[in-house]
Amino acid sequence: MTYSVWHRGLGITLDLTEADLGHPEYPRLLDEIYGNYQPDLLYCLEAHEDEGLICPGFMAIRKVNGRPHAMHVAKGERPETKDESDLHKALREYTVKIASGEGFRVTGAAEAERGKHRTDVTVEGGGEHRLAYEIQLAAIAGGSVDDRTRSALGDGLTPLWLVNHENAIPIDRAPWARLNIQSWRDVTDRAALPVRGGIKQLHMSRCDWSNPVPCPQQGAGRCGGRHALWEPVHGLYYDDVIRRTATGELVSLYLPHPAGRRGWHMWVTPTDKEEFLEGRPEALPGQSAARRAGGVDPLPAHRGGAWETGDDLGAGLRSELTRARDDERPIDASMWHTEPGSYEFSRPFTVGEFVIPGDLVAARRTFTRALEHSADIAARLPSGADIVAGRAEIAGEQWERLADARERCRRLAEEMHTHPWWETVGDRHAAREALTYAATHDTA
Repeated sequence: MTYSVWHRGLGITLDLTEADLGHPEYPRLLDEIYGNYQPDLLYCLEAHEDEGLICPGFMAIRKVNGRPHAMHVAKGERPETKDESDLHKALREYTVKIASGEGFRVTGAAEAERGKHRTDVTVEGGGEHRLAYEIQLAAIAGGSVDDRTRSALGDGLTPLWLVNHENAIPIDRAPWARLNIQSWRDVTDRAALPVRGGIKQLHMSRCDWSNPVPCPQQGAGRCGGRHALWEPVHGLYYDDVIRRTATGELVSLYLPHPAGRRGWHMWVTPTDKEEFLEGRPEALPGQSAARRAGGVDPLPAHRGGAWETGDDLGAGLRSELTRARDDERPIDASMWHTEPGSYEFSRPFTVGEFVIPGDLVAARRTFTRALEHSADIAARLPSGADIVAGRAEIAGEQWERLADARERCRRLAEEMHTHPWWETVGDRHAAREALTYAATHDTA
């Protein structure tokens, strides 16, 4: 039996061996949970199998001999409320209308030959592009999402789970898209429905000192190369998604998590998918390794993340469970696709007894240019005497430019002073002098 469980709504761990669940600030919490089952409310803390994959089932509270304990619930779905049902119907009709208007073959909700599985809308476009729309507005357990997704795939259909909440369980359990709508009037009274999540575009970010984010592969410093980043696409409408998924202008892509836990499902362009995979076969949900040409290489642990080992494991799990499933943040994909940096960042610089990393020398040079830029902005500002006399004033935009320039200098100075290389030197004063010399002379 399990006596601890994670409450996703409150972001707390419940201890079922305690009468107050370990949280006296919520005196009637057990009664509320026990008498009002919600499939996506309670989550298992301890079930980690298959290289760290979190079990797909959520949990419920049951009592044995009067004592509560948590049990896994692999399936389950809360019935839709009237408002959700009205919105569900409006979305289904809207999907059928748009797809039919584009000339695609459309089948509405029907049992057909799908056994007990009911698909809201099936859209058959060009070639082999056949979509099964699953409009999910009510709470649902992960096991149910998995079952319905497998059923659709078994019938040769690509599922598209349409949700309207950032924490909807289908997000990243299967291909999905999110609309920010809560009422059927949002569908019928709008000229277009913006898509808020689920579609991504590939962006290669430069890993140099102009980027405030440390190198995702090294965990510190910069490599000078470019790393893959999947960024959310904004300004896309549901009409576009219906058309582009049916014609193959958008295809599904699964990206596994480096530590083997929850991965990401997204809709991307075929061009971005081909560039990203670089000839590798697409990973399957549950895989914790990226397949490369010629074999399977295990992915290294993501440095600097909360999914490593030891003390960070519990904190990483809590962070994963409490963050929004669709947090709209870019996805770091540098473990899968990285372009190497220039020789300037990798070559060492020798000054006397010191062998200085190239990226630290590049940082020092960038810092010098940042100081000069900040000084140039300050020199162009009106003098204090002119400001006091009322002959001039500093505009808000000028203050912002100066503040941004000074903040960049501060950030670069802090990153230089915390570079791992300093831990390898004895005389820091002499090391600083050597770094300054290397940054102003070609000493490689």
